[in-house]
This record gives sequence, structure tokens and C-alpha cells, in this order.
Amino acid sequence: MSGRDYDLREDARSLIAGQWLRDGERLRTFAPTGRGNYRSEIRGYPSFAWRALTVAGWSALKLVSPVGIVTGGVPYWNEIRRFEGEPPPVVAFGEGRRCRAAEVLGSGPHRSGVWALSHERFGFAADKRQGEPHPKALKRAGDTFVVLENVIDVPSTEFDFEGQVERGSRGTVYLRIRFHDGSGVDVRGRRSE
Repeated sequence: MSGRDYDLREDARSLIAGQWLRDGERLRTFAPTGRGNYRSEIRGYPSFAWRALTVAGWSALKLVSPVGIVTGGVPYWNEIRRFEGEPPPVVAFGEGRRCRAAEVLGSGPHRSGVWALSHERFGFAADKRQGEPHPKALKRAGDTFVVLENVIDVPSTEFDFEGQVERGSRGTVYLRIRFHDGSGVDVRGRRSE
């Protein structure tokens, strides 16, 4: 379909199936996100100072959002706001900043895109809009072509798939992977079929 505008939530499945999955690879779940961030339950990582600055920065951005609207930040701001209030797409857990989960995720890609988990790998692919055609690009209204750019890609030999877990007061279902050091990542569940 190419007659409508690009929407990450609606187009995530098409992007993952058409550009991220390899031949014969089966998708377990995927979770689109407006910022690529994740919730960290890694003890001591990121540091308290980093978390405080992040909260303060986003709070300040929300307060001055009318300035962003006047200066043309409407599409970006709307994209971020669409994902607020949802459970986080990814939750990382472990012990300290040297654990494998902290090494893999860092402080987050901070870009819009899709977290994905297949039977062969776990990763994050950022969406990139461009005006030029690309063989695998998803075409949308006008001359918008969307391609995925791999940012994080971890083969399944580095983790064990543990199945479903529930998180939060709403009982949101996540799929859990655990790295060999005991740290891990929970990816918000979604039907991949």
C-alpha cells in the first residue's frame, strides 16, 4: 500500500517482515517506539545523574513544546506523544553497567524504530525516511520511502529465550531473553503472525 502517510505503529510489521527478517527467520515479537529508549532495571545503570537529567530534559521539552510547534517540530513531537502512556517496549535487567544487557543496549538508540525478536536474533532497527527509491523500501504517500537501519543486532547464540513474563500492574506480557551472565531483556509481546 502506498497511498497513505507513513505511520510507524501501523507499518512496523511490514518494515520488519520486508527488511529486517532474513530468509527462513521467524519473528517472535516486535515493538515500535518513538524514541528507541528502554526502561532500565539494571542495578546502577544508567547512573542516577543520567536518569535525573533525562527526566528533567523531557519535562523541559514538554513545557516548551509550543515553541517546537511554532518552529516546525509538530511531526516529531506528535510521533513522540503517540507512544507516551504505553508500557515500555523493552525492559532491561541485570547487575551493574558491565552486564551484557547494559553493553548491548547502552543508553538506548534514541531514534524512532522497532525492537524485534526472532528465533535467531534480537535487535533494534531505526526507521529512516528518504526521498529516493530503494529496492526494499516501504513506499508511502508522495515520494516517501522508508528503510530500516540496523542499530543493534545480537545473535541468539548470545542469549537464551525464556518465554513469556508479565510486568506491571496491568500484567503486560513480555517475551524474555537472558544473556549468559544472568542479565536480560524483556520485549513487549505482540502477535507476530
